Amino acid sequence: MGHQMVIVLVTIVLVAVAIYASVLFVQRSFEERITKAKSSIEEILDSPLEEELAEVKKMTLSGDSLSGFEAVEHSYYALVNQQLPEISEYLNKLQAELEHYRFWKINGELKRNEAQLAKAKQQYEQLKLELAEIKQTAEIHKKAISELKEEYQKIRKTLLAKNFSYGPSIDELEKELATLEKDFDEYSKVTEEGDYAKSSELLEKLKQQTRLLKIALKKLPPIYRNLKNIFPEQLQELKAGYSKLQTEKYGFKKDLAKHLEAIEQKCKENEANLKQADVPKAEALDQQIADMIDEAYDIMENEYNARLKVTRQEKHLADFIEHAKHQEKELLIELDRLSQNYTLNHNEMEEAHALNEQLMKIDKRFTAYMQAKSKDVVIYSEVLNQQTADLEALKKIELKQKELGESVADLFEEEKEAQAAVQGFDNDIHRLKREIEILNLPGLPNDYIEYFFKVGREIESLDQDLNKIQIDMEQIARDLINTQSDLDVLAQKTQEIIDSSTLTEAMLQYSNRYRTRYPEVASAYAHAVELFNKNYDYMGALDVISEALETVEPGCYKRIENDYKAGNNRREVI
Repeated sequence: MGHQMVIVLVTIVLVAVAIYASVLFVQRSFEERITKAKSSIEEILDSPLEEELAEVKKMTLSGDSLSGFEAVEHSYYALVNQQLPEISEYLNKLQAELEHYRFWKINGELKRNEAQLAKAKQQYEQLKLELAEIKQTAEIHKKAISELKEEYQKIRKTLLAKNFSYGPSIDELEKELATLEKDFDEYSKVTEEGDYAKSSELLEKLKQQTRLLKIALKKLPPIYRNLKNIFPEQLQELKAGYSKLQTEKYGFKKDLAKHLEAIEQKCKENEANLKQADVPKAEALDQQIADMIDEAYDIMENEYNARLKVTRQEKHLADFIEHAKHQEKELLIELDRLSQNYTLNHNEMEEAHALNEQLMKIDKRFTAYMQAKSKDVVIYSEVLNQQTADLEALKKIELKQKELGESVADLFEEEKEAQAAVQGFDNDIHRLKREIEILNLPGLPNDYIEYFFKVGREIESLDQDLNKIQIDMEQIARDLINTQSDLDVLAQKTQEIIDSSTLTEAMLQYSNRYRTRYPEVASAYAHAVELFNKNYDYMGALDVISEALETVEPGCYKRIENDYKAGNNRREVI
C-alpha cells in the first residue's frame, strides 16, 4: 500500500513538472514572437525614410510629381504616427496577458497583429520604392538637361562648321534645331518646376526629335554629295558615251535617251527632298538614281562587250556555216545517189532536208547581220545571243550530218555481204540435195519435200530482192536471218533422213541372221521394209527393226550405231 502511494505521488509530480514546462515553452514562444514584431516596428521607425522625405520636400515639385510626393508623405506619416503605434500598443497588451496564461486568446490576437504588421511592412517598402522613383526621375531629368544641352551645342557647331555639306537642307535643319531648342527650353522650365510626370513626356519627344535630327546630319551630306558631284559627273560621262556609241551604230533594247532624262528628273526631285530635309524620301530616291545610273552603264557596257564578241567570232561563224553547207551538199548528193539503189527506211532524206532548211535560216541571219552592221543600227547583245544559239545549232547540225552519213555509208558493203550470203545459201541447199540423191532412196517424206522447197523459195526471193533496182537492205537483213534459221533446220532434217535410212539398211541386213529362227524378227523385217520403201518413214522403220533385234540381241543397235558414227567421223577427217 505504501509503495503504490509513492508511485502515485511521483506520477503526479512528473505530470505537474511536464505541464509547467509546457506552459513555460508556450509563454517563451509568444514572447519571442512579440519581441520580433516590436523589432520590426523599431526598424521602420529608425529608417532614414523620413530624412529622405524631408530632402525631397526641399526639391521644387509641381503637378503630378507634387501630388505623387504628397501621397507618399501622407501615407508615411499615417504609417508611423498611427498604424505602427496602434500595433505596438496592442503588442504591449498581449505581453501583459502572458502573465495570466491566456494562451488561446493570445494566439489568435497575435496572429491578427502579425498580419497587420506584415501589411504595414509591405506598405513601407512600397513607399520607399515610390520615393526612390521620384528621386531617380529628378536625377534623370537633371542629367538629361545637361546631355541635351551639350548635344544641341554639338549640332549647332556641326551646322555652322559644315553648312556647305548640307546644301539645300541647311535651312530646314537649322529650323528643326531651333524648334528643338525651343522645346528644350520648355522642358527645362517644366523640369525646374518639378513636374517630372509632364517632363517625362517632353523628354521622350525631345529624344525622338534629336535622334531624327542626328540621323539627318549623318545621312544628308553623302546624298547631297551624290546630287552635287557624283551623279552629274556620271550623267555627263553616260551622255558622252551614249553619243559616241550612237555614232558607231550601236543599238539598245532600252531608250537610253529617255532613261538619262528620267535620271535628271529624279535628281531634281531629290533636290526638293533635300530642301525639306526629308531623309527617308531622299535616301530612297538617292538609291533609285544610283541604280538607274548603274543600269545605264550596264546597258552600254553590255552592248560594247557584245560587239567585241560578235566581231571576234564573225570569221569562225562564217567558216562554220560554209563548212556545214558543204557537208550538207555532200550529204544530200550521197543520199540522193543511194536512194536510187536502196530504200531509205528512217526518213534520212527528210531529216537531211530539214537540216538544210535550218542551215539556210542561220546563213540568212548571218548574211543580214553582215550587210546591216556597216549601215544600220545593230543591237549587238541580241545578235550575240542569236549567234551563240546558231553556233550551238551548227554543232548539232554537223553531228546529225555525221550520224546520217554513217547510217547509210555501209549500204553497198551490206549489199555485197548479202549477195555472198545468198550465194552461200544456194550452195548449201544444193549440197543437201546431192547428199540425199547419193543415198538413192525410194522417196522422201512429204513434209521434208515441202520444207525443202520452202527454203528454196526463200533463197530465190532473196536473190530477186538483191537484183531489184532499189534494194531494201533492212528487209533483206531480216530475211537473211530467217532464211539462215530455216536452212539450219533443213540441214538438221536432211541429216536425220541420212542417218535413219543408213542405219535402217544396216539393221535390216544384220537381221538376216535371225529372221529364220525368230518369227518376230521376220515380222519386224517385213514391216520395216514396207515403211522404208512405201511410206519413206525411215525413222519409223529404224524403230521397228531395232526394237525387234534388241529382244534377241540386246545392245546390237547401239553397237551398229557407234560403228556408223565412227565411219562418219573417219570420212570427215579424210
